[in-house]
Amino acid sequence: MWLHAVPMTGPTEMRIGQRQIDGALVQRFIAEGVTKGAALFLVFLLARWLAAEGFGGYSQTQALVAVLVPIVLLGLGFAIIRQIAGATNAADIAAPIITAFLLVSMLSMGLAVAIWVFAPRFAADFSNHPSAIALIRAAAILLPVAAWQNLFFEALRARQRVRTATLLQIGESLISLAGIAVLWILNDLTPVTAIIMIAILKVVFLLSAAADLMRSQAIGPGQIRLLSRKDVLAALALGMPFMIAGLGESLMGMVDRVLIGSLVGSETVGRYVAAQTLIAILASWGAPYWWLLYPRMARAMTAGSSSEAIALTHRLFGNFITFATPLAVLLAILGPQILILALGETFQIAPATMAVLVLAIFINQSATPWEYSLYISGKAVFLMWTSLFWGLAAVVGIVVLLPAYGILGAAISVASARLGFAIIIIHGAGRSGLGLELLPRDSALRVLADLSLAVLVVVLGSTMTTMMQTPWIAAALFIAVYGLSDLSARLYQTRRQAR
Repeated sequence: MWLHAVPMTGPTEMRIGQRQIDGALVQRFIAEGVTKGAALFLVFLLARWLAAEGFGGYSQTQALVAVLVPIVLLGLGFAIIRQIAGATNAADIAAPIITAFLLVSMLSMGLAVAIWVFAPRFAADFSNHPSAIALIRAAAILLPVAAWQNLFFEALRARQRVRTATLLQIGESLISLAGIAVLWILNDLTPVTAIIMIAILKVVFLLSAAADLMRSQAIGPGQIRLLSRKDVLAALALGMPFMIAGLGESLMGMVDRVLIGSLVGSETVGRYVAAQTLIAILASWGAPYWWLLYPRMARAMTAGSSSEAIALTHRLFGNFITFATPLAVLLAILGPQILILALGETFQIAPATMAVLVLAIFINQSATPWEYSLYISGKAVFLMWTSLFWGLAAVVGIVVLLPAYGILGAAISVASARLGFAIIIIHGAGRSGLGLELLPRDSALRVLADLSLAVLVVVLGSTMTTMMQTPWIAAALFIAVYGLSDLSARLYQTRRQAR
């Protein structure tokens, strides 16, 4: 019952001229563009309005919630996708969602109460911000709300409610931006009030997601039921590895913010998170691809068609690396300059730190197809321990390197953990025939050639004239050479295929 899935309707396609493009992918790019653009603007506003210390306290609290959410979700988000992705009966759709909601509610509310009660005891260890106790209690309020929203949005994803998820995502980001602006206008903007505002708005949008699920899937009072005890145990057995893997992912991706705030201070974590938020543009580029890849890959592999899964991955992954690679280089070159221009000298980040942070996110995004293949092929336990091991390795690395090398040490620890994790899961996926087979080799070789040529031209140019050492000029030259090289390679390939 829990692992049963049947094929669903194929993806929506749009035609522009003689080319077909994935309509759902276009919608996800629109959503990511608007939401991440609004999020970036919101972060820059908060950084300016709250200053480095206040923004650091806000960011550290958000990171604490992000680390705890995978624990209270119990991995049931991915389990729901496996359960309801191909279900055709309203009761079979409703039961897993309702059961998961109740389980998550009990755990998240219990943990939230404990955090609220014991906030005064560990506030000093959490942050040096003056409002540390209030920030921890704000995290207690946000935790269950964030978990519920995650659960309902995973259900929308499983049922391919792309347009609804897109509209809700866009709406939440824009209204959150407006809400924070209202707090500033009322002269009531603090890290605590900002988090409370975000939590209130999340409640509104998670209720909207739940309402859409009930309407679109024809779930009425007659279809509302719970899973049997046997199915609940099966769900938890499937979900627990996902939960531990999610915790490992959070340790690699979010705990650095918590530790930097605890060990160094909220002002430093404010600068660090500002850099990470800018670089998150790279993750935003990958998100639409991965949002669509998982359910489609799951259907293909469940149907026993590994060739279809590989073809899907090559198309989506190939497009990602083609455009994400120059974007990553541009962020590494221009990131420090953009932060200074947008936020001021107090948010200055060393170029080396920015480059390492970019590398960490690029590795993380590029490893996603192999991570999905392991989930779908039933290797969740392997992925669980691998993720947890490298997550703990990141924590140890941060604790050791942060005092000696500052936030560069934290960035190196995270990037090293990401690289180790990626190598291990690619090797693990290779055992089931989906190792390097998932790598779109033609795209990868073309990108490697384009990248090598562009970097060579920039390096040679910088040795010939000091003007080329200016970040903006170097970035412009890089993108021009990369674009021309890629265009030439594509034209050559098209002519060769036409013969």
